[in-house]
Amino acid sequence: MFSKKTRPTTEPESFLSKTFVISENCFDFGPLLIKKDPEKRQEEAVKKTNSYEFQITNNGKYKLDVAFTLKSTLPQDEGGNGEPSPFILEPETMTLDINSTQNLTVYAFPDQAKLFKDEIICLIKDNPNPVIFNIQCLGAQPVVNIDQEIVEFDRLILGSKLTKKLGLKNTCAIPIQWNLQGCEELPEEFKVSKTSGVLKPCKEE
Repeated sequence: MFSKKTRPTTEPESFLSKTFVISENCFDFGPLLIKKDPEKRQEEAVKKTNSYEFQITNNGKYKLDVAFTLKSTLPQDEGGNGEPSPFILEPETMTLDINSTQNLTVYAFPDQAKLFKDEIICLIKDNPNPVIFNIQCLGAQPVVNIDQEIVEFDRLILGSKLTKKLGLKNTCAIPIQWNLQGCEELPEEFKVSKTSGVLKPCKEE
């Protein structure tokens, strides 16, 4: 239901979220925070972020028994890669009456900051031709760069004021919530105007 003809070529616009890219023939979950617990996938907040429901419809003339599997889980001689997949399929089987629709929930839980690709293979009983859906997600780890290690002030006349800026830049693919710790321990001569905030991908503040 959410699709784009092509992927934007520049960041952060190229970081799509739960979008089917027609030119790539692939459904992209987009960037997701790494190392979330798959065992918590039934929690509403986790399900909203890390899952998508594919509508599977039987538009044929006969009742269908369907099974779903991931290409990565197949033996290597059948195309599997032997590596754990971040994707989970629920349910793995379904029976579809004529003109009926059921939802296949696909979860994505990347454990590394890299791009994961896989294929959902839909096996239809008594049909030798499987239906295949390409899927991918980008594991993202929060990273913020600062433009200077030390904020150094020059000598000041008593009673005068000088302001210095510390630049923060989000260099990952997901929004980052940040905060400064230890500000309350600074001498009273120092005041910090902003101690927390949210940084969007590839943005500075």
